[in-house]
Amino acid sequence: MEENKRFRYITLLILIICVISVSLILIVPTFFNFIWNEILRNTFVNTDYFFRFITEFGGTLIYLAIFFILFWGVNKNLAKNLLIVYVASNFVNFYAKSIIGRERPPESNWLLIGASHLSTPSGHAQSSSAFWGYLALKSRRTIMWILSIIIIILVGLSRMYLGVHWFGDVLTGWLFGIIILNVILILETPIKNFVSRHNIIIIYLGLAILGLVTMLLTETFLPIEYNFGTPGGQMIGLGIGFALEEKFVNFDVNKNADKKWKVIIRILIGILLIAMVYLVIYLLIDTDIYWMNALHYITTLVLGIAIWPAIFKKVNL
Repeated sequence: MEENKRFRYITLLILIICVISVSLILIVPTFFNFIWNEILRNTFVNTDYFFRFITEFGGTLIYLAIFFILFWGVNKNLAKNLLIVYVASNFVNFYAKSIIGRERPPESNWLLIGASHLSTPSGHAQSSSAFWGYLALKSRRTIMWILSIIIIILVGLSRMYLGVHWFGDVLTGWLFGIIILNVILILETPIKNFVSRHNIIIIYLGLAILGLVTMLLTETFLPIEYNFGTPGGQMIGLGIGFALEEKFVNFDVNKNADKKWKVIIRILIGILLIAMVYLVIYLLIDTDIYWMNALHYITTLVLGIAIWPAIFKKVNL
């Protein structure tokens, strides 16, 4: 009991420090001067394509790929929690950017990539901090901690090097990610207790409804140029997908664990299928329209979470 109290106090202290740090960064103009980006570029000369590659480790496709690999072949519950953490981070990032309202560095400073929406906090820095940080916490392995910290730092630096974020964006992104992780650590046990007492399918459908209602309200009442289709669609997709999988599929991730080739085949075919659907839909629809953007993610997630597992269960993969 004393250990739990100590843990809560430490977690709350970290939260307070992070919130104070974010507040201080936001009011100090120096953190939003492009000189930091120039220092980084002068330090790592001719590494444009290296950082262009690294920045993808903080992007949606990598996160979805890792989620599906874990979900189909490694640890189903960890994958579910990881996706919820990622989507929750996207929700927080969207509203944080909207409230802070800071513009990105001038486009003339961008390298190799484009960017949309507002600047602070950096979505890539925040998502990498929350996603890879959660993986490290749950794995409890030194190598995973080292790998996660390296990726988190490099992804944040890549956003600066490529010129689409200020130094302050990256710092606040990392801090927001730490805040999210600590909130999760505080709420994890109460949430587990709540879920154990209620119908999990109803909870998943509730998440889908929450995503839909939040998206509609945001699009109606929040006058910003970037649409809420990404986090809204992701929340709807995971809610519907998890509910369908729980009700009609309920595949066993450990099935065929003794036949590694089957697990590898279902993962490889699944990743190829998801990538094709994701890219085809992206090319066919206008993702600048929020409901189309949402439909993009709903289709991708429902396919990967419920439909593909139903297929590989049927064909004994």
